[in-house]
Amino acid sequence: MENTTIFLKLCLADALFKLMETKPFSEININEICKLANVSRSTYYRNFSTKDGKSDLLTFKLAYELDNHLEKHKIEGEDNGLLFLKYIYDNKKYYQLLYKNELITSIMNIFEYLANKNKIEAKASYLMSFFTYGYFGIIYTWIKKDFKETPEEILQYTVEVLLEAQKEKKGI
Repeated sequence: MENTTIFLKLCLADALFKLMETKPFSEININEICKLANVSRSTYYRNFSTKDGKSDLLTFKLAYELDNHLEKHKIEGEDNGLLFLKYIYDNKKYYQLLYKNELITSIMNIFEYLANKNKIEAKASYLMSFFTYGYFGIIYTWIKKDFKETPEEILQYTVEVLLEAQKEKKGI
């Protein structure tokens, strides 16, 4: 049953993204999504009963696919940050649609999902939030600049900024 539910949610999310290519998010209704996905309205409402169901669909798809991407491409010693950036870059059409439709909060929801996925103690959660929101800002700027840099360049910029901040803190 779990795999069927995931499959149906992905079908609905794919339909929503397809509709967003030609129509503003705010004008897309549940009937259109269900019709394109060939899924009943009752299935939609069984999985997404809230007012924000369409946004939840987007977050579900991107978080689910990101999880699969990280798991599939995880190489011993490779930086998860770079894998994350590569995923976003490879799926930039989705992120550009989110930006175009002023749905950047969906990206933040993905960050929060990832941060909450691993249960962390309270003290560490503050540090995780600091980096999550900072990383979100980097991704948001990258999207606004239409992905002009490669994932490797974005990671390098991030590392350089952090090292520079650390040097300033130490008074070097």
